[in-house]
Amino acid sequence: MSTPIAAQLKPLVAQVRANARLQAGLAVIGLLLAGWLFLVLGDARKAGVQELEQAREHYLQVRQLAGQDVWFQRASDAEQLARKLEAELPPAASAGLAQAAFQGWLKDIVDSQGVPLRIDMQAPARVDAPPGVVRISATVSGGLEPQRVWAMIHRLESGASLVTIPVILVRTDGTNKTFSMTVEGYYRVAAPATPETTP
Repeated sequence: MSTPIAAQLKPLVAQVRANARLQAGLAVIGLLLAGWLFLVLGDARKAGVQELEQAREHYLQVRQLAGQDVWFQRASDAEQLARKLEAELPPAASAGLAQAAFQGWLKDIVDSQGVPLRIDMQAPARVDAPPGVVRISATVSGGLEPQRVWAMIHRLESGASLVTIPVILVRTDGTNKTFSMTVEGYYRVAAPATPETTP
């Protein structure tokens, strides 16, 4: 401790030694600080124990999963399902011809219902994966009894081509019976021929 600081602290030390109340107050402050430090260290220890226990549980879970052969079977099943779905993709020379084929197929099913139903076609859209696949979407709507709607849905889904129906809305109040559904068909479109470069 440098001499100037020691000279400044001498009067304070003398006051503390001469005042019993000040000594008791400093002792209480020291005890409070010690208690607070003990609590902080205790909380830190509890948090460390909890983190260690969580890490141990995670390790045991990963170790149990690593010993299971079911994941290999699931990967194989997923690969087989992907191949099966790709086999259901009908080929088309272009996105426009895919849309025409889908519209004709859908119109045949809709016309067979015997009531006027509306078909709204959307433009073909390429999907991210697998490459070379386009999605053709259409909205079918009109007045039809719910039982006949379900029968039409079954017919749409029972085709050989990959078709999905992501949205179905059926309303009935006894007299008014309406429905609306989105039908999506998927086609594999041939890659456009690249012109050969002449040397």
